[in-house]
Amino acid sequence: MSAVSDENSKHDEESSAEMFDMDSGANAADENELIRLEAERNDLYNKLARSQAEFQNARKRLEADKEQAVQYANSSLIKSLLPVIDNFERALSQDPAKIDVASLLKGMQIVHDQWLAVIEQQGVTRVAPKAGDVFDPASMQAIMQQPTDKYPENHVTQLLQNGYSHYGRSLRPAQVAVSKGQ
Repeated sequence: MSAVSDENSKHDEESSAEMFDMDSGANAADENELIRLEAERNDLYNKLARSQAEFQNARKRLEADKEQAVQYANSSLIKSLLPVIDNFERALSQDPAKIDVASLLKGMQIVHDQWLAVIEQQGVTRVAPKAGDVFDPASMQAIMQQPTDKYPENHVTQLLQNGYSHYGRSLRPAQVAVSKGQ
């Protein structure tokens, strides 16, 4: 039995050696695959890190551009108002002893009209309801109610102060007196 046992033992050792050779070959292939996968992972990680950095930089650029746009948004309005300011300064520089009230009022009317033309170019419209118009709470503010038989209830009886809107959005509602009914 010893000879059979020795032979079996020898056969087991050979099988183990063959298995080890196969395992070492498989381990080498697995190791190569692992190295390849780690390299791929590292490459993808680097691409992700670069993409995130590019995204953050783009976001910072957009925020800076937005801040600058807000900062200079009124430049065209201010530029268009400069001639109005120039005309006011000319009027204020007149010698009061040499100018009559009618000329002064005429000059003020011209500057007023120029001012309105400038703000209209910027999308601002005046809200000036007339007596008899239906009260609109979206563009008007009722300051007081007046009993009257001249207009139906909830109609404008008097304009107290003009309102203004900018591209349809109310900047300031017109202040009006509204009919109350009897």
